[in-house]
Amino acid sequence: MKNLLVCFLFNLLCLSVQGAALEFAFQLGEKQQPRLDELLPDVARQMAFSKHSTKLITKGMAGAVVAWDIQSRQKRAIGNIHTKRWFSYATGTDQLLVQKADDNITVLSVDSGDETRLTHGQYESGSLSTDGTLAALSKGDNEVEVWQLTQQSPERVKSEESAQKLKTLLTDFPVRNGLTLSDDGQLIAAAEGSYRDGEGHRTVIEVWNTTDTDPIQVLNTGEILGIWNVLFSPDATMVAVDTQKNAQSGIRVWEVGTGRQRLAKSGFEAYWTRALAFSPTSDYLASGDEAGNLRVWDLSEGESVIWETYPTGIQALAFSPSGEYLAVALWDATIQILHWRKKQ
Repeated sequence: MKNLLVCFLFNLLCLSVQGAALEFAFQLGEKQQPRLDELLPDVARQMAFSKHSTKLITKGMAGAVVAWDIQSRQKRAIGNIHTKRWFSYATGTDQLLVQKADDNITVLSVDSGDETRLTHGQYESGSLSTDGTLAALSKGDNEVEVWQLTQQSPERVKSEESAQKLKTLLTDFPVRNGLTLSDDGQLIAAAEGSYRDGEGHRTVIEVWNTTDTDPIQVLNTGEILGIWNVLFSPDATMVAVDTQKNAQSGIRVWEVGTGRQRLAKSGFEAYWTRALAFSPTSDYLASGDEAGNLRVWDLSEGESVIWETYPTGIQALAFSPSGEYLAVALWDATIQILHWRKKQ
């Protein structure tokens, strides 16, 4: 009853503090009873809005990839495949970079379901530029592979002839904690970690221009932690990660150019902050954790301006490119679509 009351009040109220507002719009999916031993198959592990904010593409915990139509609120399967990993979504070309169950690294068209095989191997992380022409991949070792893809024609590309490995970047530590490309394809960030018994992960973030072989920025976190997410802001001026230390989570945001820390929060009750998402204008960061805390951080002030707690954990977040919506994927297998508004 208490949880239902919390949801009811949240749906009625508009969360509005210091220049930003969220309001419940609608729900995707049917609510299920969350499991404590493992997440439900239908929980959205990752998700992203399409370019015009008309679709929400999600990957479930069981590997199914679907596209939700925002207007009709109906979903359809993409390519009838189950992915081992979803690495990245290219907004400009409506394509996914995925690892299939057979370890083929594939570029998948959301609209047609057509596939382009990029390479093969047991990769742990990857990313795709917004225009779908550049990919970064890592097997979790001390290397980052940079791949060039030709612009996709309307016809199906059936082979790897459309892709070429440009270079291999050498990293200081194994790329165990994530890899991302900026939207414009100009920057790569790798979250690297070393592990020692009794200490956990020592994490460093290295940032490269995609045209260079040496990093332009090395961000030493200065503490032992683990990472769930690493991402660039849409304008590529900042890089954000979540942190984990002593069974408590936190968030860090740095300026790419200067290395200056814009946000440094730690000691959250939840063990992991599982979801991070920048607003389209790069001035807010949303975070969601295992305890159900949804926070929106004003990066100019370095403080949270919205804080709401759901009755179950948050697995993924996504802002729509139009700036109209924030999608919140919960452990009860629903996706809460919130109206997002930045006050003038």
